[in-house]
Amino acid sequence: MSLHLVLRLIHVLAAIVAVGANLTYAFWLRRAGTDGDRIAFTIAAIQRLDRTFANPGYLVLLLSGLAMTATGGFGFERGWIIAGLALYLLAALLGFTLFAPAIRRQLAEAERDPTSAAYAAAARRSQLLAGVTTALVLAIVALMVLKPF
Repeated sequence: MSLHLVLRLIHVLAAIVAVGANLTYAFWLRRAGTDGDRIAFTIAAIQRLDRTFANPGYLVLLLSGLAMTATGGFGFERGWIIAGLALYLLAALLGFTLFAPAIRRQLAEAERDPTSAAYAAAARRSQLLAGVTTALVLAIVALMVLKPF
């Protein structure tokens, strides 16, 4: 078994874990409804999933992808690899600079009053940023699978 094949397996498993975890967040937030305690519990659980599974998964994705590219197969000159890396950096930047603070704000507003207009605005912002980030991640998956250019 080649190193490249092992790296590809690690890469795919990391994608399943990271992307899979992220795709569940909207479901869990909707299930929490408007109960402040349930929302707080759900957001805390999402933050823990991010720290424990999703974020390490994305780091493993980056490292294994770079290692696969460095060890053969496809080079860094491929357009889909460059585009994937650019989208990865954009998604990471959005996640750390906008989404993480937005979800903390949503939690703070949920603890104050989950039926308030302030909570609704914070939730909309979190949902929008999560949607944009998810779209970027799915575009990366499409680039890695389809290798269009």
